[in-house]
Amino acid sequence: MQLFKYGKIVEMNKDTQTTSQDSRIIRNAFYIQFVAYLLAIFPTAFVEVFDGIIIGQYLGVDSVAAFGIVSPLIAVYAMSGAVISAGARKRYIRHIGQGNTEKAQAVFSLSCVLAVGIAVFAMLMIIVFSTPITRLLGAKGSAADLLPKARSYLIGVTIGLPARNLMWVLWILMAVDSDRNLPIISSVVMAVSNILLDLFVVKILHGHTFAMGLVTSVCYVLAIFVLLTHFRRKNRLLKFSLRNLPWQETTHVFQLGSYSGICKISTMLRGSYMNNLLAVIASTTAIAAYSVHRQTGILLGPLMISMADTVSVLAGLLNAERDRPMLKKLLSTAVKANLIVTLAVSCLLFVFAGHYAALFIAGDTATMGLAKEAVRAYSIGMVIYGLNSIYFYYLQSTGKKVLASVTGFLLEGGFMIASAAVLSRFIGARAVWFAFPATQLIMLIYYTVIYNYQSRKMGIWQLRMSDQILLLPKDFDVPQEDQLEVSITTLDEVMGLSQQVWDFCDRHDCDERRKYLLSLAVEEMAGNVIEHGFTKDSRQHSVDVRIVKDKDSYILRIRDDCLIFDPIGRLELYSNEDMTKHIGIRMIVNMSQEVRHTCFLKLNNLFVKV
Repeated sequence: MQLFKYGKIVEMNKDTQTTSQDSRIIRNAFYIQFVAYLLAIFPTAFVEVFDGIIIGQYLGVDSVAAFGIVSPLIAVYAMSGAVISAGARKRYIRHIGQGNTEKAQAVFSLSCVLAVGIAVFAMLMIIVFSTPITRLLGAKGSAADLLPKARSYLIGVTIGLPARNLMWVLWILMAVDSDRNLPIISSVVMAVSNILLDLFVVKILHGHTFAMGLVTSVCYVLAIFVLLTHFRRKNRLLKFSLRNLPWQETTHVFQLGSYSGICKISTMLRGSYMNNLLAVIASTTAIAAYSVHRQTGILLGPLMISMADTVSVLAGLLNAERDRPMLKKLLSTAVKANLIVTLAVSCLLFVFAGHYAALFIAGDTATMGLAKEAVRAYSIGMVIYGLNSIYFYYLQSTGKKVLASVTGFLLEGGFMIASAAVLSRFIGARAVWFAFPATQLIMLIYYTVIYNYQSRKMGIWQLRMSDQILLLPKDFDVPQEDQLEVSITTLDEVMGLSQQVWDFCDRHDCDERRKYLLSLAVEEMAGNVIEHGFTKDSRQHSVDVRIVKDKDSYILRIRDDCLIFDPIGRLELYSNEDMTKHIGIRMIVNMSQEVRHTCFLKLNNLFVKV
């Protein structure tokens, strides 16, 4: 059999080396994106936790309790920004995947306008009605004396809401625009400036809760200035314009981001309920201890959410490609990562719970004892919370809107409120922190029920458990015999894969023209990646190749994690050069029904349809 090899006709031997079935790309992409997301979001979480530490060390237990009362609403501050950014990311990725760059840029512009506009309105309403809102959050009953301090902190931190919302949108979409570093830099700048300004406020200005909240607002503004430097890049896709904003996209953005909104609302309801429960049955001491428990969640929550959000993003891509094997690999990778990382962190937290609680509580033995217990309660539930979050975020990517919405509400608030209500009858105020591990166990039971019910409803209960858990219909992807999926790492394997492609086409009675074109595309495109892309750094790389027979068409997807390179764009750029150059790529483009390249999370994805 004769094929092109980098512009030359070569003979292919039937005994050419075969390729590997193992893929490192999805696994590597998961860990890289997880670490990047964690490094970006952790400093932000640290900003709020550090506020709690400074307040506890310098302003006293009452101020810690006041800070804890406001915390549920602060968590919801990110709601509109999270909803808009999550929905905009999904629409942006869809348009980019379809090659509609202008529509993607318009969605980005719309998301910025929506995020800032809604935040400005919310900021004004919260400031005007700050007193009744603070009472609603729990500053009443035995906690009524905390109202002035809690209200002051609320106003200070609310001023930065527009910057906070815009930061969420920029963060999320910059990562998709292959800029992982700038979100991390902006977070570090925000964290460092927050530390310095907090210390300046309490040590030099002797400020109180309002000043502490205002410092947080100022730090968000500083982060925005850092993020805006992204728009100096020449090769960026993100571009902002107020012309012809696609207002019709608003509904899609909010629908696709609704899962995040429901979780944030559930979180607020949970926090408000816990505060009100403590205001009735407990003292300021228990409220302060619960504040430490909540700060633990704010600090360590990003560890689990980073893994879960990475699953959501990658699963969205793999669902669009109907790639069942890689979905299973993604979930198994995420589960292993969660078990290793969160188990280690939870053990350390349990052992050093007293030292950690002492960061927030100074000179109060009774409060310290409860805070230590509250921290350990969180450590007990961490590992299972990570697993529950991963599966919830996976459900979002499947398009099961009602199931995902109900699951998010129960995970972040519903079951925790119910657990606290029941446990409070037996252990009193301590129920508010022991409700966390109890909820994680209840969620496992809930998932078991849902998984069994849905698998039987969908007629997939006879499949292997790894397939049932995906909750995908039988016809989600093409039959196994109609797809070829391999991973290659050497030029010798490229030739082996060409033979496999040829044999695959023979089994499906493919005509000679398309058989030749598919083999040529694999050799030319995958070979170029290995020959040129693998040598640009010291990292290990691989190329994932997948061919699917879909009705009367054959779809080839080549994915790599090398430097960003668009062969189609390069060919168009040099289209007027010597026609003998890039002859293989020219033949593929001219003979195929569709050739498309996308870059997603620094992964090159080339699609060829013949």
